[in-house]
Amino acid sequence: MGIQVELRVANTRIRQLPDPAGGLFDAAGDFDRLISRGNPELRLLAWVDPHGETRLGASQMQQLVTEVALLLTQAAAGAEHSGLMRLRTMAERCAQDNGELVFVGD
Repeated sequence: MGIQVELRVANTRIRQLPDPAGGLFDAAGDFDRLISRGNPELRLLAWVDPHGETRLGASQMQQLVTEVALLLTQAAAGAEHSGLMRLRTMAERCAQDNGELVFVGD
């Protein structure tokens, strides 16, 4: 299944976000291949637990958006790219609404 990311605001999961490709979405994923603990440019994503839960707060979203931008240059077209675009949308909304992103591993 891989890592799935959820946006929570005031302890409530946000289930409808505008998808950059059109429509709505409620989670991001499909970018597991790009997260590497050996990549020094990934200060946040390198520490995501692929088997547990990792939480990032609103104050960390600017760094996360920077890391997502880097990964977008390496992403394969299709699901991987779409997953990162969704993650960026979630990070921007998280910062705006003072929420948290929850990375849930399998």
